[in-house]
Amino acid sequence: MPGPKPLPIFVLAEQFRYAGALAIEIPRLANVLQIPQLGEARALYLPTAYMVNNAFALELYFKCLIRIGRKPYGKEHDLRKLFGLIGRRSQANIKRYWRERAAEHAQISLEKIYSDSGEPVPKVDFTFCLNISRDAFTTMRYLYEGVRPDKGWAGDGIVESARQVILDKYPHWIRMRQVAPSPHFVYNPHS
Repeated sequence: MPGPKPLPIFVLAEQFRYAGALAIEIPRLANVLQIPQLGEARALYLPTAYMVNNAFALELYFKCLIRIGRKPYGKEHDLRKLFGLIGRRSQANIKRYWRERAAEHAQISLEKIYSDSGEPVPKVDFTFCLNISRDAFTTMRYLYEGVRPDKGWAGDGIVESARQVILDKYPHWIRMRQVAPSPHFVYNPHS
């Protein structure tokens, strides 16, 4: 049986990316806009939900890029291994976008985290962020069990970079949405 088509993978990745963003934005907006229906959301702080959703979105963006290259990815979930299955040009573009748009933020954020913990500050580059995040979907879901210093989530910039590489190839996909929860995707390209 042939592998899945890239577009449905992309659409699912978008859903998880947006769900992660909403986990951060809804509490913020509830406080700023004072919307009565969002009263309970004002006290929410959902960084773990944000990270889990973004980690899964990144896995799906990587799988989309692998399928765009018409290659299989098997049952793989390790982000580092999935990145290795992506075509070299797409890998280079992801790294380039990351350097241009996310490297400085990652450096500042991780320096603070490591300094606050008393750990030596590592060299923060794309590979470091990918390695830290490689199993984040599982690691962050079980955060209450503890996280080793070399595990966690440092992939926000990689998510946005992988997404941009896909949209560079298929800009019209930005409007694609799943309109019904069914095993078959029906798209509303006018969303």
